[in-house]
Amino acid sequence: MAFSFFKKSTDKADERMPPLRGSPIVSAVVSRPPPAQMSVAMSAADDGLDTTINTCYGIEVFEETDPYAEIAEHAAILFANGQYDVARSTLESVIQNNGDPGVVKLWLMLFDLLQMRNDRKAFDALSLDFASICELSPPSWKEDPESASGKEKVRAVAGVAVLQGAVTGNDPVFDDLLLALSKGEPRTLDMGRLAGIDSEASGRLAKVLHQARHRDLAWGLGSGSEVLTKRFSARLIVGQTRDENMWLLVLELFQFLGHEALFEEKAVDYAITFEVSPPAWEPPRTKPAVVEDVREDAPFGGVVLDAPMASTLEGEILQGRLEAIACQLTPGEECGLDFSRVQRLDFVSAGALAKLLKEANCRQITIIHPNRMVAELLRVMGVDKIARIELAKH
Repeated sequence: MAFSFFKKSTDKADERMPPLRGSPIVSAVVSRPPPAQMSVAMSAADDGLDTTINTCYGIEVFEETDPYAEIAEHAAILFANGQYDVARSTLESVIQNNGDPGVVKLWLMLFDLLQMRNDRKAFDALSLDFASICELSPPSWKEDPESASGKEKVRAVAGVAVLQGAVTGNDPVFDDLLLALSKGEPRTLDMGRLAGIDSEASGRLAKVLHQARHRDLAWGLGSGSEVLTKRFSARLIVGQTRDENMWLLVLELFQFLGHEALFEEKAVDYAITFEVSPPAWEPPRTKPAVVEDVREDAPFGGVVLDAPMASTLEGEILQGRLEAIACQLTPGEECGLDFSRVQRLDFVSAGALAKLLKEANCRQITIIHPNRMVAELLRVMGVDKIARIELAKH
């Protein structure tokens, strides 16, 4: 009988050990990833990216995830794109008769959506369903105390010029100030809601105040002036020539407040920094009119010297237009961004915001009270990894 020494035996090779009873079945070939994949992963790790993958060395790993996370992300993106009705129906289809604790987030997102769409009837109906199905107290409907018409009423109060939010050089408040200056009318600057001011606005305000003081007009400073002037002064560093307009504004405010010692100290710092002669102290011709009235509804519960400066945004933020807050992101400092009046943030702006905050190198950034549709979009874009997002309590 002839034997073939070259015949490959497969009898034993095809035998497989049956799995142990009750043990997980893992069908995988354990092998080292190709060098190309290894270099990509190492590069990603160097960039600070999450390199955790579900398939490692050929072994498939299954992780438990939030079953409603994808729905929340989808609804937030639809809303960001202006597809309000589709976002609403997406949420409604999931929460219907659903009292699962994990779905409460979607209920709250829908409440915020209806609030922003000013649909009080649907909001009230949803409140009844929420209380019945989830057995929780529903959010309260929030009346808007500062509608566009309300703001005009505030600005129109006789003798009061309101500086609020993040003031830029083209803010309408300057029209009122220049008109009052030309007519010689009295004005009180209410700065209780002032969150920040850019370089152009600083320069314009300094010039207007200077002219009003030299013309001996009955102008005064209202709420928040003492605290904000000291805060602005603290941000000016000797030797850093990045914002001369703010230096001039601080010196003018010290003049208005009658703080001669603080003025002289800052004037010397100004001369050293810009290598020019500083403005001279001019004794006030009349006693400064200063009324301190810190408002309870101001960002961070009132303007406090130790609190981070909060920049206020309003309405819809579209196409990456974030100039109003860019000037307030100071490296090494804490910064608060007041999103309580932001209705919608589109996808482009969310990406631009993430980039802006990452490059700001602030010590800490807090995004204050965004609605839950915006908050979810910020989470999708990874902003929650850069800034702390503080949701409002319903």
